[in-house]
Amino acid sequence: MRKATNLLLILAFLFVGNAFGQSTDYSFAVPRTDDPHAPFPPNHSGVRTVAGPFDLDGDGKKEVLVSDYTGGSRVHVLESTGPDTWELVYSTPWLDDYAGTANGRSIGGGDMDGDGKGEIYFFSGYSFVEGSKYPIGLYVFEFTGTDNDYGLEPATIYQMGDDQPNRWQQETIVVEDIDNDGKQEMMFGNNGNNAGDNWWIISVSGDIGSGFETWTNEAYLNSRNQPWDPIDRGGGSPYGILAADLDGNGINEVVMSSWNNNNITLGQATAADTYFFPDGAQGPHWAHMNPTSDTVPLFGILKVDIDGDGNEEVYGSEYNTGNVWVVNYNPGENVFAIVEDNYKLAVVPGLSSLGLAAGDLDGDGNMDLIGSGAAFSHNQFNDGKDPNWVNIVEFVGTDPENPADYTPITQVFFPNDRTDAFDKITRDSAGVITERRANASNGPQFASKFAFLGDVDNDGFNEVALGFQGQSDSLRTFTEVFNRADSTYVVDASTLTAVANTQRVFMRVLSASATNVGIQDERVVIPSDYVLEQNYPNPFNPTTSIRFELPIDKAVSLTVYDVSGRIVKTLVNNQFYSEGAHEVSWDGTTDSGTPVASGTYLYTLKYGNFAQTKTMVLLK
Repeated sequence: MRKATNLLLILAFLFVGNAFGQSTDYSFAVPRTDDPHAPFPPNHSGVRTVAGPFDLDGDGKKEVLVSDYTGGSRVHVLESTGPDTWELVYSTPWLDDYAGTANGRSIGGGDMDGDGKGEIYFFSGYSFVEGSKYPIGLYVFEFTGTDNDYGLEPATIYQMGDDQPNRWQQETIVVEDIDNDGKQEMMFGNNGNNAGDNWWIISVSGDIGSGFETWTNEAYLNSRNQPWDPIDRGGGSPYGILAADLDGNGINEVVMSSWNNNNITLGQATAADTYFFPDGAQGPHWAHMNPTSDTVPLFGILKVDIDGDGNEEVYGSEYNTGNVWVVNYNPGENVFAIVEDNYKLAVVPGLSSLGLAAGDLDGDGNMDLIGSGAAFSHNQFNDGKDPNWVNIVEFVGTDPENPADYTPITQVFFPNDRTDAFDKITRDSAGVITERRANASNGPQFASKFAFLGDVDNDGFNEVALGFQGQSDSLRTFTEVFNRADSTYVVDASTLTAVANTQRVFMRVLSASATNVGIQDERVVIPSDYVLEQNYPNPFNPTTSIRFELPIDKAVSLTVYDVSGRIVKTLVNNQFYSEGAHEVSWDGTTDSGTPVASGTYLYTLKYGNFAQTKTMVLLK
């Protein structure tokens, strides 16, 4: 059994409904630092999106991308390094001091320029602080050719113009070959206040990062009717868009959702870089699927061939109701029109209000829908309840529009995950002391978006990654005293303190099988899990020992520098070491064997994209 790190959450599930064997695998919490320009800033609210699996650097190891509101929308890359083990291998640089929620909503991965170097995509810049060196636009970080490295600066920033206001609020990014022309396109919806309420399909030609790449808007649609696009498509703020082969003929339809009574509208990729969007002449080209509630699949829509008949279904979860709906066409049906026969509004009532994923999680041959459970607030904590992060149903029939063909909801509870990530309030009522919890600054905790991963670590279990929000960076503790005059509680300001929240988990991975039930001992490795110790003896003459400890098997380098940054001695040069403690000696000589002078020297342990440095003193 592997050793667990301090980020480990050992959790068991309690559940009702169909017979899943379930266990949590991994948790990822970004470390704190008080340095705003360090890789891990302190002002977090959590993760809006997890995306994957990818192999963007082509090393055969699968990655998950984790978004972060902080730093102008930072993205962290976690790589599967073996059974039940993930490692944080890269983080995009700090772009801005602003941690606003308009940034970091969506991320994507792919290779849009087709050069074999994977790219990370996200939108940022909206609400950056005045004077920021970075603009509003689509940010692209490209694999540099060095394992797990995507650069210290964006390879490019696509600025799409300022003709529409407030354009940069996107919930989903889809990157795939939509029109079957051998090149990937990007699709996204934008919540941009009427004229900026648009769905986009864009592509790029030329080498990203060369400065000569050219971006093309292959489709640019407004959800409402504007002078430049007069067709009414149901209105509302666009949130979801994807390409799905609804009728199984090999041609992708474009399915778009917007916040107007759960509006859905359609199109089709008819040829390379060519799309057809109906205007109603072929039949109703949009539908308000829920005429009684103004709602939307806030975190996007998903496609899956849930019944295995060769044509894909589209699912979404209503933000206001928690009901999951399905859009379903049969071969030969008119995919340019959408009528009530093509959808079922509440095919799975109460499954999820937010994230939604699909896959055969338990490996029994039946597809599962995986959704967000209830948010975990101070009220649930005070009542002694356990978090219900995940809900699952299994499709066990033949008709995706028949609610009876889905099992009852399996509510997945985390009894050992009642993290005390809430403000702590002590109340004094005439000497009667009670304690309670209150939501911290970022509100209740909740599971946001999901990514079905399959068996990425080849351990025989399928996995799904969960992002988490409501992860406050600090927690308050204070006392309230009862005021008899007006029967209220008053805060005693002298007792108010704030401490770092050590329970800010950004990602967990859930795995399941039909036969395995239990608690697993898993971990996520982060840079601080690598240990570089102070050399001994120090000061020294002429030899000293340098000890380091690795949390996993890893290729590392250990180098001695003088105070001006010049290499003095390479003690370890990208050499593979096994997990555990290791010791290397330095005899006070250069690479050429020449003894060095007395003075201060630096030694650096480099592991992937991260490094630690300490100083030592040679006295002769």
